[in-house]
Amino acid sequence: MIERVLTADLQATALLAVVDAAAALLLVALLRPPRGRRARWRLVAAAAVAGGVSGLGLTWWLGDVLDVVGVPPTLVDRVWIAATFSGLGVAVAVLWRGPGRRRGVAVASVVVFVLAGALAVNRDAGAYRHLAQVMGRPTLEPLAPPPLSGPDAGAGGGASSPAVLDAELWASWRPPADLPERGRSGRVTIPGTRSGFAARDAVVWLPPAALVADPPALPVVLVLSGQPASPESVVTAGHLVDTLEAFATANRGLAPIAVVPDQLGADTANPMCVDGPLGNSATYITEDVVEHVSSHYRAAEGPRAWAIAGFSQGGTCASQFGAGRPDLFGSFVDVSGELGPSIGTRDETIRRGFGGDAAAYEAAQPLALFAAHAPYADSVGFFAVGSTDATFRRYADEKADAARRAGVQVTRWDSPGSGHDWTTATNGFAHGIASFFPRWGLSAEAPVP
Repeated sequence: MIERVLTADLQATALLAVVDAAAALLLVALLRPPRGRRARWRLVAAAAVAGGVSGLGLTWWLGDVLDVVGVPPTLVDRVWIAATFSGLGVAVAVLWRGPGRRRGVAVASVVVFVLAGALAVNRDAGAYRHLAQVMGRPTLEPLAPPPLSGPDAGAGGGASSPAVLDAELWASWRPPADLPERGRSGRVTIPGTRSGFAARDAVVWLPPAALVADPPALPVVLVLSGQPASPESVVTAGHLVDTLEAFATANRGLAPIAVVPDQLGADTANPMCVDGPLGNSATYITEDVVEHVSSHYRAAEGPRAWAIAGFSQGGTCASQFGAGRPDLFGSFVDVSGELGPSIGTRDETIRRGFGGDAAAYEAAQPLALFAAHAPYADSVGFFAVGSTDATFRRYADEKADAARRAGVQVTRWDSPGSGHDWTTATNGFAHGIASFFPRWGLSAEAPVP
């Protein structure tokens, strides 16, 4: 029973409909004026208006002025937060001056109103799919190693043939008899051996071609979540495995090895993919994760075979690594990334994230990194953003222009009708990763997402 509750779909339409209906019924019960007590009804109405205005004001202050989550609230967020606070205002008024028999209804209303608002905002953002994720509990099983995994089987580890990316693999590939119908995904522990970074378990997806007895050397894509989120969010909310399974089915089992490492350390943490007082996140990704993948899977060697992608904070990281480490990542996908690493104001970011070193902060900005590493010999960048996300469209345009000037082969793409949400992430990952398939030798042309 408990397991069913923890894994129930928090974004299911049926769940939201039931909770919203309960909230509406409770609100009607609270608003119905007692006979002969019109003055109290006017108090309740005033409380509803005051609550709604307070909700809008708090949303504006936290979301627009202080920018506590790094993105402005959407219209859906503003409406639901205002409605939630309006309902809470009514409940408080009834608790204060209402008849005793209604106070129990008011207490129940507080819980239901908050739940309805939280579920609506969560669905709009696509942040959490299950209660287990909210509690930080993993929902994926540990990933069993493929047949050739281990220190002697990865790139440079003594596999049966050199781990070189075959640019015409799609033409020469003949699916063997032991090719499974689907890939395999699960949790993998990648220790911060060099970085000392305390990362949560990564998620790894192995395509069918990686699970045969003698797998070809396959490209690798690292995919980073936004913040707050976990690696599992990229699978549950970003539908990464579903996307890659579809690509593999259309390409006779060929697809990249996908790894979703934890660049955050916790849902609410943000070390900004740099090495600093908040943790050596950059070294963790570029050394610990890269070395683990290279030594445990049949990963092709060289930057042309490796890509990094991310959404929101992860998209910022993807641009940082794509711009600053072209020796590791020849391709990158930035979905709705910020203009640069940030944990608040410029001064706060420098103080907390860079130990007061303003020069290090400036050097870590993607625009500065593109200029510093120009010209790029063989780098490809894909910048995606929701078509309704005006702020991050501007960021994407600025970064895309800087990358193009530096010699990166750039694609700019808008996700139709979506904003700064996991719908954009899902679409951006699908289109961005698909665009690399011909470059990786996995297909003659990009598969249709």
